[in-house]
Amino acid sequence: MMTEKEALTFMQKVDNTAPFWQQLHSEEADQVQHAMYNLILTRRDVNLYLKDIKPHRGWKIGDVKAYFGIKGGKQKIADQINLLHREFVEPNLNKDNSNDDHGGAQVIVGNNND
Repeated sequence: MMTEKEALTFMQKVDNTAPFWQQLHSEEADQVQHAMYNLILTRRDVNLYLKDIKPHRGWKIGDVKAYFGIKGGKQKIADQINLLHREFVEPNLNKDNSNDDHGGAQVIVGNNND
């Protein structure tokens, strides 16, 4: 987790009028879910792009920069997206799995002889 000082420094570097931030702070739950979904997929895509693999034909790093309101080269963009993922997505994943004794996997006990 980022400290409050680190979070303030990060937020000063991003454009908080970008679509991601508007959706994230929306009152509507589906807008927030859409922002989180885009963050998860963008993390995958940016990490592929970092390895010189274009995720799909129409994918552009400029679209990522505009949507998230961030600037920089591909390494800096990847670092910022991974940071956002650690801050917003991973705590929710850990919270959801903390109530489950099996780490999210369903355990079925019994035999299949009918």
